[in-house]
Amino acid sequence: LCLMAMVMVACDPVETEPEHIDYVSQLKLDMTSSSLKIENVKVKQYIDGDTTHFYVPESVIDKGILKARYIAINTPESTGQIEEWGKKASNFTKTKLQAATSIILESDTDALNVDSTGDRHLIWVWYKTADSAEYRNLNLEILQEGLAIASSSSQNRYGSICMNAIDQAKAHKLYVYSGEDDPDFYYGSAIEL
Repeated sequence: LCLMAMVMVACDPVETEPEHIDYVSQLKLDMTSSSLKIENVKVKQYIDGDTTHFYVPESVIDKGILKARYIAINTPESTGQIEEWGKKASNFTKTKLQAATSIILESDTDALNVDSTGDRHLIWVWYKTADSAEYRNLNLEILQEGLAIASSSSQNRYGSICMNAIDQAKAHKLYVYSGEDDPDFYYGSAIEL
């Protein structure tokens, strides 16, 4: 007589890491679209994670300096006021643009559009780091990295992919969505010098 014992093993469900999709590599720069594009620009000054000043041809803008406010993103502050993850976002933008061999600025429409300050132009920033590389959209990359919150992100030419990148950054709990302390931010009280 054979006795068979049934053994039941309780298994905790395994939490799997949400899939990471590189939305930036999926978005392609379309030089034939009707949006205004400014080629061969150079960085004049890095301001913070979502603002950069560029040298552009004087035929594009008087005095040849375009103050760009990145469309669809709002990075934490890192200039006059310092916020958590602001320095990280600012350094990310600077690092990407310093490595660029070519930068193209794109408006959301066929003309330059100003932001609410009236002093900066709303821009998509495209860059590549080698002549053989494809252009990457820096605005989308900042969202994908979790270094910015949405700023009218769904209401532009790349709205749906921006929202996908934001949702993924939230799911992965990256930087501004992490709920963790920023190691580069001072949380203490003001210090009298």
